[in-house]
Amino acid sequence: YDGRLDEKQDVYFQVALLYTTSDGQRRIRVHNLAVPCTTLIGAMFRNAEVDASMNLIAKVAVAEALTTPLKSIREKLSDRCVQILTAYRRNCASGSSPGQLILPEAYKLSPLYTLSLLKSPAIRGGADVPIDQRIYHMGLLRQLSVRKTVDYFYPTIVPVHALAGQQGELNEQTGLVELPQFARASYAMLDPAGAYLLTGDGSLILWLGRQVPAQFLQDALGVSSLEQVDIKQRALPELDTALSRKLLAIARQILPTRVGFASVQIIRQGMDQVEVQFASKLIEDRNSDNMTYVDYVCAVHRQIQVEVRPKGPVEPKWSYN
Repeated sequence: YDGRLDEKQDVYFQVALLYTTSDGQRRIRVHNLAVPCTTLIGAMFRNAEVDASMNLIAKVAVAEALTTPLKSIREKLSDRCVQILTAYRRNCASGSSPGQLILPEAYKLSPLYTLSLLKSPAIRGGADVPIDQRIYHMGLLRQLSVRKTVDYFYPTIVPVHALAGQQGELNEQTGLVELPQFARASYAMLDPAGAYLLTGDGSLILWLGRQVPAQFLQDALGVSSLEQVDIKQRALPELDTALSRKLLAIARQILPTRVGFASVQIIRQGMDQVEVQFASKLIEDRNSDNMTYVDYVCAVHRQIQVEVRPKGPVEPKWSYN
């Protein structure tokens, strides 16, 4: 359609899918969507939805990865993030100071989600990603819903070593287990004397700090020291302790809302080689040949400044491989 849209009326989309059910029935599924239209870019940014946008961007990136080198895909992802934020800067915040980073409210998480996608086994470079793992994550990104894509982009990290009050217990009014405040996805934010449940990309990890109290280990896992922890066990033990019951309740609470379902992997700080895989899930840190979140935001800001100022010599954009 190349005509002029009437801002007073909605635009309608209809998609029909012809498919066959598992028992051989032929059916048609019809999806209808009505959306408003506008000629004002400011209105577009106010009503934009970053979760849906990044879900689409991730699916496009995976589709293009079948025919395009991953390095080019990574550069395009960062360029697209810069283009979105530059459009806002030029059209909605042109009067602000050039040295100030201005992010639209709807897209303030765009750099974080983009960086997470760059660090995903589906997109990131390096020979440390087995081909079967890369294909698995590509398939995962292609089928995830918007809600589960957000879960994939930023893991939930639940501190379970200092549960207070009703935390870990069922709230009868809401029907949900009370959860403590989540930890940020950065190694510096983890307490060496703590224990954390991490969920994301279909995995569940129990990370144990090197200084975790012996009483926690006894009540949660039935052992008195880190050396006695069986890292091969794939399920949390059901012990007759309050902490064990709370730990299991929290695990069941966070798993259904995350990406898929998985057995538990126990990782001890500074003792297990697989801790490298755990560290790679901490999106805000420098890992997987990529920047920290702070460094990436600064790099995005520099590129926005390059885009909005008069054109000069071309500068290198991104430092990852």
